[in-house]
Amino acid sequence: MTTCLEVCSGDIALSDRVYCAEPVELGRVTVFDEEARHLAKVRRIVVGDLVELFNGRGGSWPAEVDVIGKDRVELRVVGLPLPDRKPRLRLTLATAVPKGERFDWLVEKASELGVARLTPILTERSVVDPRDSKLDRLRRLTVESAKQCGRNTLLEIDPPVPWSVLMNRSTGLRLIAHPGGLPSSHWKQHSTEGIVAIGPEGGFSEFELVSAIAAGWTAIGLGPTILRIETAAIAACATLIGMGEGVEP
Repeated sequence: MTTCLEVCSGDIALSDRVYCAEPVELGRVTVFDEEARHLAKVRRIVVGDLVELFNGRGGSWPAEVDVIGKDRVELRVVGLPLPDRKPRLRLTLATAVPKGERFDWLVEKASELGVARLTPILTERSVVDPRDSKLDRLRRLTVESAKQCGRNTLLEIDPPVPWSVLMNRSTGLRLIAHPGGLPSSHWKQHSTEGIVAIGPEGGFSEFELVSAIAAGWTAIGLGPTILRIETAAIAACATLIGMGEGVEP
């Protein structure tokens, strides 16, 4: 049987994670509707089980199931906050939007990798401009992804931004993916915050690329083949986050 002492000391990981956006303090927390039904009917928890409660803003706590109702589950926080899990590099992914479910996949994998923010960009060759309803659904997807991968801070998804605006607004480590750019062995990544930009099918236009480099961006390459938007985005993010060397204590 799992004990509260084992959980608080970090000796084990809790398999069931529960999202609650409300403030969490030592005491009682109630989750409702879909979150509660998932615990009761899919995970089949029982009174006395221990779960991990996280707020999507970096905090998580061990909690004991106290009451199971039809559309609610009452939890009792039973220990100190658990260690957070986040990469050293706070990375923003600025990306053109692929068609259909490919964007869902991109968001899910970016969340699993630990990308902090995703900003859809509109470029000269963009063909997809996501609607607010699409972005709202994707934000809900970030909750499910966070449960699965163990992150405590939800991936933030911005409204679409024209590339010409974002290009001049960003500061710090700024990388733009383009065939012929610097290979990963030559990427210089000593920052704790950065942004990587991925263009649409067909890539950034020559004007967009030249303008970005003139504004201080560095062109990076992602290998010898031409990648789809979502493949390029995940390849770049995985490499950059991996270069961050570990997880903050």
